[in-house]
Amino acid sequence: MEDPTIAARLDELERARSAAVARFDPGPPFAGRVAVLPSAFNPPTIAHMELLEIARVVDGIHSVAALLTTKNVDKGLHGASLGHRIGMLLALSGDGARYAVLAANMARIADQGRGLRETYPGAEFDFVVGYDTLVRLFDSRYYLDMGADLDDFFARHRVIAANRGEATVAAVEAFLERNREASRRRDRVIVRELREGPASLSSTAAREAAARGEGHPAVAGAVAAYISRHRLYRER
Repeated sequence: MEDPTIAARLDELERARSAAVARFDPGPPFAGRVAVLPSAFNPPTIAHMELLEIARVVDGIHSVAALLTTKNVDKGLHGASLGHRIGMLLALSGDGARYAVLAANMARIADQGRGLRETYPGAEFDFVVGYDTLVRLFDSRYYLDMGADLDDFFARHRVIAANRGEATVAAVEAFLERNREASRRRDRVIVRELREGPASLSSTAAREAAARGEGHPAVAGAVAAYISRHRLYRER
């Protein structure tokens, strides 16, 4: 059973009429520049944690945060409940990982940036993305006025982009060069390399293993224990 306090806060977030962000960890207030990784975390994987660690050492970054996105531009909710996803992130944080745990009720990164700025006006935020998310950020399908929205976003935020899966660092760089909107903002995108092992790990493979009652190298011990304790993903 998921934590009822977490569930209530997420329900409040979902019912909010405007862009909203909630924080679930007991860490200190944000200060300086925060690198935020938006994801479904279904479940959180070692790849997610590696992305946060890569972002932590980028010039100007003071701290990092995992941002659960309660809405997705392409997919509906499946797998673990949102409350359990926060629970898994907190389990990792309690196991020694050093990051804040947030949730936001916006699907688009451009809107998440606005919500973070309004909720935490004393901090600045950059976004950590893998290749697939980088491509969606520059996809005109998700905008009414893409140029204006991206101008506003990149005036306030940088993007830290990394390779994922079969998309190498070279593929990330090539996309930034050939995509017109991305190339215009190339100076605001920082490319970093995720090690080959973590880059190939996926939440999908972890869910499939959990459905069989098995562990998977994509998830850390604290997440594996949480999945087992709550019997997550057992029903396909």
